[in-house]
Amino acid sequence: MTRIVFTAMPAAGHVNPSAPLIRELVRRKLSVTCYATEEFRDQLTATGADFRPYPADAITSEDIATATREGSPLRVVARVLTATERLVPFLQQELRRDPADAIAYDSNAVWGRMAATDAGLPTISLMTTMLAGAESMRGMALREWLQFIKLALPDLPGVVGARGRVVKQFGDLFPPSPVFPMRGDLTIFPIPRWLQLPDPRIDDSCHYVGPTFDPAVRTSVADPELAALLAGSEPLIMVSLGTLHAGSDEFFRSCFAALGDLPARVVLSVGRHTDPARLGTPPSNTLVRASVPQFEVLARADLFVTHGGMNSVLEGLRHAVPLVIIPQQFEQLVIGRAVAERGAGVVLRQNLSGRPVPPEALRSAVDQVRSDSAHAAAARTIADGLGQEGGAAAAAELIDRFLAERSASRAG
Repeated sequence: MTRIVFTAMPAAGHVNPSAPLIRELVRRKLSVTCYATEEFRDQLTATGADFRPYPADAITSEDIATATREGSPLRVVARVLTATERLVPFLQQELRRDPADAIAYDSNAVWGRMAATDAGLPTISLMTTMLAGAESMRGMALREWLQFIKLALPDLPGVVGARGRVVKQFGDLFPPSPVFPMRGDLTIFPIPRWLQLPDPRIDDSCHYVGPTFDPAVRTSVADPELAALLAGSEPLIMVSLGTLHAGSDEFFRSCFAALGDLPARVVLSVGRHTDPARLGTPPSNTLVRASVPQFEVLARADLFVTHGGMNSVLEGLRHAVPLVIIPQQFEQLVIGRAVAERGAGVVLRQNLSGRPVPPEALRSAVDQVRSDSAHAAAARTIADGLGQEGGAAAAAELIDRFLAERSASRAG
């Protein structure tokens, strides 16, 4: 039986689109072993794959979230490179004990790529977002560039130091620049092709299969108060800035001010690093939670206020929910602009230049999306087309074909 090892990036936005593909590969009788952190054991074991945990001291989703909250994207890169020092030897030992036929890795899990290079194995990259290059970056305003530089400069020495240590330890196993995100011999994008701007790195090895949602996997709503709110009849607005970014208390209070008097139900998912008690008493139409089963809430929602992460945007569009996108970093601006160009939402860019979103700006954006039926119609059009590229089944077919070609090449 063909055996694939998958090395995950321990973050929900990366594991969620991977799990349906893994489930499909297992259904096709491939042996799949998933390496991730204990946090994702149940989710990955449910696919039918063999789960093996990373060493507990290597990297966690909390490490990534902390780096995201407290620094620039460069700080996340430095944390990933530090984890690589620990995880490459771990995977080398695992592959010597239990050899594989190919390595599939999240496009940011550099340790998987390096272990594959060391073992001489074919590589499959799961690219959970688009490639963002020069064409994408032209959309940034000067004040956004200045804010990015202000945040990134203090993190640059950490990246340089971590990269130097990895290169010194592993030499030629380290991928050539640009390292992040990493392509493979086969690169699969579980996103719609229309989200990708032109990029010279896209070649015949790159394939866009659309979202890999698994309709058979549903999350129940165990919270009685949330379940009661979802059963209501007024329009439902969900607000969330994702699992990695931390919305400020000021932002969530702005949501109270902007949305509290609407004839609507509001679900405010504030993340585990925000104490709801600090926000004060929410309006009577607003329910505040650290987290909610997002897919289930969006299935009932009429509008989604989101940071614009790929996973969240696709989940919203899957349910034909128009969006108000408040990017926290450049990649999310690119995603937001693509959605807005298709008419399915609007973008508020203040956070990218270090400014808060005023309550009146948020209210205006919400009113605009709610009052103009063209936004909902555009979201419905996108939703109707999201499955056309094949999703997890198409991705698994590409992997099957890729492995068969590699096997035939070796035999010849």
